[in-house]
Amino acid sequence: MDFPFQDCLVPAENFSAPRVHGLLKYQHSMVYLLLDLKRFEAERHKLDEANFLARYLSGPEQVYLEKLTLEKRKREWLGGRFAAKHAAAGLLDQLGNYGPYSGLSIVPDENGRPFLAAAQKNQTLPDISISHSGDLAAAMAVSKGLCGIDIQEVTDRVVKVRNRFCSSGEEHILQSFFKTPHAGQSSALTKLWAAKEALRKAADMISLPGFLELELTGINAASPHTAAPPWQFIFLWKHIDMNGDQLDEKCCVAVSHIADYALALTTRNDTVA
Repeated sequence: MDFPFQDCLVPAENFSAPRVHGLLKYQHSMVYLLLDLKRFEAERHKLDEANFLARYLSGPEQVYLEKLTLEKRKREWLGGRFAAKHAAAGLLDQLGNYGPYSGLSIVPDENGRPFLAAAQKNQTLPDISISHSGDLAAAMAVSKGLCGIDIQEVTDRVVKVRNRFCSSGEEHILQSFFKTPHAGQSSALTKLWAAKEALRKAADMISLPGFLELELTGINAASPHTAAPPWQFIFLWKHIDMNGDQLDEKCCVAVSHIADYALALTTRNDTVA
């Protein structure tokens, strides 16, 4: 399926699909990508607006776009949609089940979580997740189960609010693994923030887990001989299932560092069988 913004994709060589599959222990098809929003906006303005929207957005998406007045919000919304549609289209191509971009619509469920709908009925569609921060948008799609992706620009703000999402035990794990001095805490804390956000997006629950309900228990490097990215963040999530039983669920998140951003993605282990 054609994609008009191929030059806007951001390469992430150290975050290859085989590595991510291994870190997540995910056995099914997965596509994820990063989109440079500044380049995307520049390329978008070169195209005829009416034809562009009709070709790549569904009717409901075009209606929603018209309601957006801020250019920044419009750029983020469009960039996230295009990234997610391209990820989903790549997955559908692999399955031999493809069609026009305008035939795919990204809409929120009752909890605000985005999901794919298709003009073609009875079509099996991948689960998707979308994120954006600063000048980047990120999206992923999986053929089975649920997924979550999050990208966060590294800033010092995260240090000021760390008590909201990082326990003293988790901070010790971060410092021990990344060997970061006090001045370098922003990067490690942003990785943790992004990892927990990715897990929350994959939860698909009416009441999302709180940041402190997701407990970081360890970090592993993709290669045992280097601490370079990507990494496997391991979490323990204690929650109640639909039957009222207490579950202690082990969750893995693949985390990397791309330029000045932390990127995290995950799949739900209990939905990939």
